[in-house]
Amino acid sequence: MPLQVFFLRRLLLTIPLLVGITLFSFIIANAVPSDPVSANIPQNAFDNEEIIAAFRAKWGLDKPPHEQYLTYLGNLLRGDLGVSIKTSKPVLEDIRQFLPATVELAGFAILIGMALGIGTGIVSAVWRNSIADYLTRGYVVIGVSFPIFVLALIGLNVLHVQWGIVAGPGRLDFIIRDPPAVTGLFMVDAAIAGQWDKFANAFSHIILPAFVLGSFVAGIIARITRSSMLEVLGMDYIRTARSHGLRERRVVIRHALSNAMIPIVTVIGLSTANLMTGAVLIESIFAWPGIGRYAFRAATSQDFPAIMGVSILIASIYVMVNFLVDILYYFLDPRIRVA
Repeated sequence: MPLQVFFLRRLLLTIPLLVGITLFSFIIANAVPSDPVSANIPQNAFDNEEIIAAFRAKWGLDKPPHEQYLTYLGNLLRGDLGVSIKTSKPVLEDIRQFLPATVELAGFAILIGMALGIGTGIVSAVWRNSIADYLTRGYVVIGVSFPIFVLALIGLNVLHVQWGIVAGPGRLDFIIRDPPAVTGLFMVDAAIAGQWDKFANAFSHIILPAFVLGSFVAGIIARITRSSMLEVLGMDYIRTARSHGLRERRVVIRHALSNAMIPIVTVIGLSTANLMTGAVLIESIFAWPGIGRYAFRAATSQDFPAIMGVSILIASIYVMVNFLVDILYYFLDPRIRVA
């Protein structure tokens, strides 16, 4: 199958999926029993029918649900996600403000998770039933089952409060101004501006939350890598490669790992999407102004436009990541190209 046909087919499949997600998100948001009016107007205005009616008319809450959805869908096609009830700013502007922090944190976390997970998974599979394998399997169990917020609190208390080897919560120290905004990624913006002191400070703040998130992801990746590598290492062509005198390193990397990448790429894609949609607990513990904290604030205040905007963003991220994973499948699996 030509790449263009494969690409177009996968792209067309995302359109009904996104439309279905908007409808599902709208139904869930409106099925919540609490009233956004009571969550967003002063308590002393509860008995004033005029204020309540004006609030409902302003945010379109006085219209039937199907009209609300069609209006929202029409605005969405024009790139308008509405205005947040809580911040009184366009939801798209809020997302642009909070998303870069999550992207920066998730990017570092997935790099750490891939390095630890793939590396330990390969070691565990190659030296099966060795001490390294047992240690890796123990690490996987702890990494996956240990509550991530507990690890975050322990790391913050020990590494920041007691030892002082990493910076505390936030993206920068309080006395340091943000670098000139270009991408919203502090380290990238600091590097572009040549402000290496801010680059170092931003790195010292991101390393601990990224390592906490990456450790959890690494456990999942390591488990899948080990399982997939063990299956491939038992294949006949691996024994044939070894019998031809190829070095073990080449056999493992070139022949085994390359053929074991399909499930590994899948779990990396899912983990990336999970991190990109915001780790609410980690962002709260480390005072990280990301999309997770924004989503939590929107949910607690019944900010329907913000809830819908974040839902569309999360759905788009998952669809985009899965789309990229499908494209990688095309290059990793020759059977797709000849199908």
